[in-house]
Amino acid sequence: MRAVFITLSDAFRSMRHEGGGSLLDTLIESLEADADNPPREVEGVSDGFLDDKFPLVVRLPCHKDHIFDLECIAPWLKLHATCPMDRKNLLKKKEPPPPPKDEEEDGEYDEMFA
Repeated sequence: MRAVFITLSDAFRSMRHEGGGSLLDTLIESLEADADNPPREVEGVSDGFLDDKFPLVVRLPCHKDHIFDLECIAPWLKLHATCPMDRKNLLKKKEPPPPPKDEEEDGEYDEMFA
């Protein structure tokens, strides 16, 4: 988790213009301060849907622990064909259809052109 915080703070640092930007500076300082001890929970984000008696959840096929609330994952899946956690492709590749068989395989030539 520490690596994520440091990477994000580096990205914000590269976005900063000369002369600074107070919002980016604040975000960078906050990320670097929390890098060694990141929060365990994020305000407004929960897994309360797991306790629901009739949950509308989606388990993605890429990993058994990738479980999402339907209302949360639906907008993502409308725009992306990947898992939001590991970015694995969720679409099965279709096999191309076999080429159609020629009816003229017997070698006869009827001099008809189309």
